[in-house]
Amino acid sequence: MMQRKTLNQKEFDWLSRLDAEGDKYWDELNDWEKIFMENILETYRRYGMKTIFSKGQWNVLTRISEKTLFIGEP
Repeated sequence: MMQRKTLNQKEFDWLSRLDAEGDKYWDELNDWEKIFMENILETYRRYGMKTIFSKGQWNVLTRISEKTLFIGEP
C-alpha cells in the first residue's frame, strides 16, 4: 500500500499560484474542470500544507496548469 503524503513547500507554492491566478484562466476551463478546480482549491485553502491529493488528482492539476498557466508540474 502506497503511503500518501502532505504537500511539500514547492507543491504548496504551486497551488498558491494556481489559486491566485484563477481569474486569469477560469474562462478557459470546461465545466468539469471548473468544478474540479473549485473542489481542489477549497481543499487546499482549508488544509494548507496538510492537504493530500491522489496521483490522479495531481495529474489533472498538472494538465490544467499546463493548459492555462503554462507553469507545468510542481
